[in-house]
Amino acid sequence: MILKRLPLIFACAGLTAGIVAAAAAMQSVEAHQVGFVGLILAGWLLTGLLFGFSVRNSLLFSALFFLKPYPQSFISVLFILPLSLLLEFQQEKRRSLLLPHPAALIILFAVAVYGFMRARSFGDSYLYFLSTAIVPGIFMLLAANSRISRADFTAWLKFIVYVGVVLAVIGIVMALLNPAERYGSLWITAMNINGFYLLAFFFAIALGVDSRGSGSRHLWYAFAFLILMGMLYTYTRIVLVGVAVGFFLLMLRMKRMRYVGMGTLLLLPLLIPSSMISRIQLGFTFDYSIIIRLVAWYFSIQQIMLHPWFGIGISVWKDWYAGAAPMDILYAEHSHNIFLKIWLEIGVFGFLAYFYLIAAVLRRYYLRLVKRSEDNFHRVVLIGLAALLVACLTDIFIQQYHVSLVFWSTLGFAYALSKNEPQIEEQ
Repeated sequence: MILKRLPLIFACAGLTAGIVAAAAAMQSVEAHQVGFVGLILAGWLLTGLLFGFSVRNSLLFSALFFLKPYPQSFISVLFILPLSLLLEFQQEKRRSLLLPHPAALIILFAVAVYGFMRARSFGDSYLYFLSTAIVPGIFMLLAANSRISRADFTAWLKFIVYVGVVLAVIGIVMALLNPAERYGSLWITAMNINGFYLLAFFFAIALGVDSRGSGSRHLWYAFAFLILMGMLYTYTRIVLVGVAVGFFLLMLRMKRMRYVGMGTLLLLPLLIPSSMISRIQLGFTFDYSIIIRLVAWYFSIQQIMLHPWFGIGISVWKDWYAGAAPMDILYAEHSHNIFLKIWLEIGVFGFLAYFYLIAAVLRRYYLRLVKRSEDNFHRVVLIGLAALLVACLTDIFIQQYHVSLVFWSTLGFAYALSKNEPQIEEQ
């Protein structure tokens, strides 16, 4: 009996934790921010009345979040999506709720709650808690309990690419007008938006591969090129490493991409801004950012060895490292490595649960869809997700609330599409 009610218990616990974190966040919210949340909810209600309340429609509506991410809109999305699932259940009169990978999700939730309780300051810790524990739980529940089709997945990818193109064009214009600055288009920082750009870039290629007409295929490739230019004009090297790794994998499997890759390499020297060239050259000489990361990695490993089981708590590093950094110039707000940061904050149990979820979904997606796909659509999506994980070797993109939504929503789609496909044996 308890096992049958486990998904409902987990959903209620997650909802309660999310409400507590959101309520605490609302204590410092000003009146105009409350009005902003009200506009988001009103827009969602209007969309639901016009097109129907469903997980699919709510996901597409939530894609607007990426135009200008705010913590308030992030929390609104986390409220809208579970509510959409409940409305969908009520309309279809379903009663059973499935919880995929229950052990991993429950362990992750438990250690994240413990890590959140030990946070020294509220600050951004509630956002990291939500993006680490609540976001994976929500999208796994949506994936396991919603009727999501290939067409829904394609529509979601299109929305992400459209938003990416808009942001890239704005970002390029901003960079040309301010060549000495690093602007992240409409986002707060240039670093965070690059995680979104990276996925949007590979999604555009996937849609191009999936297109039957040459005109639409070339349009998606043009969108991918615009998004790549947006990345170039934010001067973030590790994201370009992720692009290079992903494109190399594409070139190994797809002959067409070899010509595209060669052509892009020939064009890039003519298009890369001088400030980006200077930043690349700096990386081959002396760059403080590399030293900052190396020192942060050293201290992170040291703290992991001292607190291996449950970590030091979510966002505790930000305050602790202010007094531990050898010099002020070497200060870093986080570990600059997603694998180190997760283990550092919530310990080995949280680390294993978090990355088990990612690995299990990607493995299932590969075996049931990518391995047998003839059009390479799913293969490109998988490579895009892998490229983002490569970029996380020196940053924490998928734990930032901005990027966590697009990363885990894509994983959710991957799980939903592969759950009903029969598995094929590994060779």
